[in-house]
Amino acid sequence: MTRRLRALSAPLPPQPTAVEVCADFEPYRLVQARQMHGWTRKDLSVASGLTPQQICWFEVGVLTPKAYELERIAEATGTLVAFFKRGRPMAVLDASSLFMCTIDR
Repeated sequence: MTRRLRALSAPLPPQPTAVEVCADFEPYRLVQARQMHGWTRKDLSVASGLTPQQICWFEVGVLTPKAYELERIAEATGTLVAFFKRGRPMAVLDASSLFMCTIDR
């Protein structure tokens, strides 16, 4: 088996639970996850079943999401719950490099 195949078949390290991530939640990660999809807060609220006000409060750090809310957000954005944990390397999203695809009908 090649080295790459071994790496792909290796088990993932244990992921933190939603409760653990909520205790160490990074609000800017939520902004990043939303912006990666090009979504507004309202778009994310529709996808996650939360209110736009909740999304706003989570993003500015006024409130910390509960475990079930964080799981809904992770599912809606297609990320792992661990993505929202403080202390992970941060990437800067440059909006000028993003593009939108449109379909003419």
